[in-house]
Amino acid sequence: MGTILFYIFESTLCLTILYFLFRLFFRKDTLFRTNRFLLLAGTMACMLLPLLQIDVPQYTTLQLPITTVRHLLTEKEIDVQREGGTGEKHLSEEASLLMAEKGEGIEGDRTNVIHTIPVIWLLGGCYFIGALIVLAFLLLSTIRMRRLIRSYPACNYGKYKLVICPEKIVSFSWGHTVVLSQEDYERNPGEILLHEQMHLQHRHTLDLLWMECIVIFHWFNPAAWLLMRELREVHEYEADNGVINNGIDATEYQLLLVKKSVGARLYSMACGFNHSKLKNRITMMLKRRTNNWARLKLLLFVPVAAGTLYAFARPEVKKTVGQAINASASVKQNSVQESELQQLEAFFTRKANDAMGGKMEYRPEKPMRTCSFFVNMNNKMMLDQELIKEYDVETLSSRFTNLLMKSYKEAVKKDENLLLVLSVIYDRGSSSTAITSYLRTIKEAYLQVRGEISGELGGVSEARLDSLLPIFVSFGEPKIYSSKYKTASDIFLPIEVSLYPKGGTSSVIKNPSLQELELKLKDYRTDANRDGLSVGLKFDKDVTMGIVEDVKEVIRTTLSHK
Repeated sequence: MGTILFYIFESTLCLTILYFLFRLFFRKDTLFRTNRFLLLAGTMACMLLPLLQIDVPQYTTLQLPITTVRHLLTEKEIDVQREGGTGEKHLSEEASLLMAEKGEGIEGDRTNVIHTIPVIWLLGGCYFIGALIVLAFLLLSTIRMRRLIRSYPACNYGKYKLVICPEKIVSFSWGHTVVLSQEDYERNPGEILLHEQMHLQHRHTLDLLWMECIVIFHWFNPAAWLLMRELREVHEYEADNGVINNGIDATEYQLLLVKKSVGARLYSMACGFNHSKLKNRITMMLKRRTNNWARLKLLLFVPVAAGTLYAFARPEVKKTVGQAINASASVKQNSVQESELQQLEAFFTRKANDAMGGKMEYRPEKPMRTCSFFVNMNNKMMLDQELIKEYDVETLSSRFTNLLMKSYKEAVKKDENLLLVLSVIYDRGSSSTAITSYLRTIKEAYLQVRGEISGELGGVSEARLDSLLPIFVSFGEPKIYSSKYKTASDIFLPIEVSLYPKGGTSSVIKNPSLQELELKLKDYRTDANRDGLSVGLKFDKDVTMGIVEDVKEVIRTTLSHK
C-alpha cells in the first residue's frame, strides 16, 4: 500500500509541475496542436517518470523531501518483508541520515513503525474510496449519454452519425456521433455541425478518455482537474480554428457563440459546443498567430524532467537493501554474517593487503602519502586536517576524490608507486549509520578514481589499478570522549542476534546485554561443536559505534575461544 501511495505522491508532484509550466509558458499561445500534444504527452510522462528508478552514489538536499516521504510510506513494507529474514537490518540508512541532516531526532524504537502502518492503510482506503466515487460518476455520465444517443434515430453525416434530439440540450460530440438539439439543427446547422465535426476529426474523445483516467487516479489533486480543463479549452480553440479555416465568417461565428453561451454541460465525456469560456475562445480567434519558434519552449521540459528524475533517484542504499534481503537466504558456516559496515571494513582490509603485497604492515621503503579521517561523537568529520560538517557526504566525496587524484598525479610525476595511507578513527559515540555512510562514500570515491584512471589508460586489470593507486586504510581504536558511551555488560542493547547451529534449531536473541549474549553464544557453540554455528546481526538504525564495537568484540572472542 505504501508503495502505491508513494507512486501517487510522485506523479502528483509531476502533474503539479506540468500545470504550472503550461500555465506560465504555453497557455496563451495559438499553437493549439502543440499545446494539445504537450498536455497529452506531459500527463503520460507524469505517470511514467515515477516508475523509472535511477540510482545515484550520494543523496543531496534536492532529494531530501522525496526520500523522507519514501521512508515514511514504504519503509514499513520493507521492514515487514524482512521481518522473518536473517540478513542485517538496513532500515533506510538514507532516510535516517537525511532526517538527521534536517535536524530531527532519530528514534530506534520499532513501535513507531507498528503505529504508522494503520495510518498508511487508512490513507490508502480513503484514496481508493475517492477513486471509486469518481469512477462511478464517470460511468453514470457515460450511461446517461449513451441512453440519450440511443433514444433517438441516427442518420449518416459523412463518415459520422448525426442524432437530432427534440429536447433542449447543448450540442455535443462523442466517439463517431454528433448530437444536436432540434433547435440548433433548424437555426444554425452549418456552424455547429462543422464545429462538432472538427472535434471528431481530431479525435478529441480519446484525449478526454485519457484525462478521465488521470482524474480517477488523481481525484484529490487540483492540478489533474485543471489540466483536464486546459485540455478542453485547447480542444475548443482547435475546433474553432478549424471552423474559421473552412470558410465560416469569423464575426458571425463569434455572434453565434455569444447566443449559445448559456447552457449546462451534462456529460463529462463529451466534447460540447460551449464547453470553454466564451471570452477565451473569442480572444483566441482574434489573437495574432504565435510564431512557430515558440515551440522551442518545449525544450524547457528537458531540464525539468531531468531534475525530476534526479529528485526521485534513490541513493545506492537501495542496492544494500536488496543485498540484505538476498543474504537472508544464505547462511555462512563458522562465520559471522557481515553487516554493510563490516563489508566496508573487509573491503579496505583486502585493499590494504593488496597494497602491502600480502603483508599487513607498513613498508618504510615504499613512498607514502599519509592522511587521517576523524569522526567525533556529533558525526562531524575531519579529512586531512580539514573540517567537514556532519552528514555532508558530497564534500567528503569531493575532497577525498581530489586527494586520490593528487596522490596519483604525484606518483606519475615521480614515476613511482605512492602508497596512500588513510587512518580512520571515530568516536564511540558516533552513529554507526553515519560511519557506514562515510566509509561507503570513501569507497565509492576510490572506485570512481580507479575507473577514471582505467579510462585514461584505455582499460587495465584490477591488479594494475591496485599497483597504480595503492591504498592502506587502517582502523584505529575508537576514541572515548564521554563515559556515557562505555557499554555496560548488564544493560539491554538495541540489537538482534540470530543463531544458526548446524543441524539444530535457530534462535533469535532480542535486545540482549553483553553478558547474556556471551552466555548464549557459549551455549550454542558447545551444542554446535563450534564448527557449525553461524551468527546474524541486526542493529537498530542509529546505534552508536561503541555498542557495535562491543558486540563485535564479544562475538569475535567468544567464537574464537578454544
